[in-house]
Amino acid sequence: MVMISLREMLRRIASSNIRNKIASGTMVYFESPLEELAFRYAPNGIGRPGKYYVKYYGQDEYEIYFNSTFVLKAIMEGYQISKTRYDNFHLIKGVLWYRHIKTPETLKSVRN
Repeated sequence: MVMISLREMLRRIASSNIRNKIASGTMVYFESPLEELAFRYAPNGIGRPGKYYVKYYGQDEYEIYFNSTFVLKAIMEGYQISKTRYDNFHLIKGVLWYRHIKTPETLKSVRN
C-alpha cells in the first residue's frame, strides 16, 4: 500500500476540481504558485474549445495557447482562486524572483 502525504492528496483534489470545471464548460480561475501565474479559462460555447488567459505579477492579461506547458502545469499543480484575486493579480508584487539565497556569514566546523 502506497501512502501519500496530506499535501499531495490536497493537490490532487484541487487539480481534479480545476479539470472538472474545465470539462463542464464553467469559467474557472486558477493559479500556478511555482510560476507565479494566474489563469482564466473562458468557455467558448458548446462544441468549441475554450480560451485560456494568463496574468503575471505586475502585468496585464493576455491569451495563451491551451496546449502550453504553463497551462498544463497549472492545471495539474495549481489551485483554484477567486475572480477578485485574478482581477487584482497584476497589482501583486511577485516574491519568487526577489528571493535571495541566505547563507551564514561564517561557517562553523563541527569537531568530534
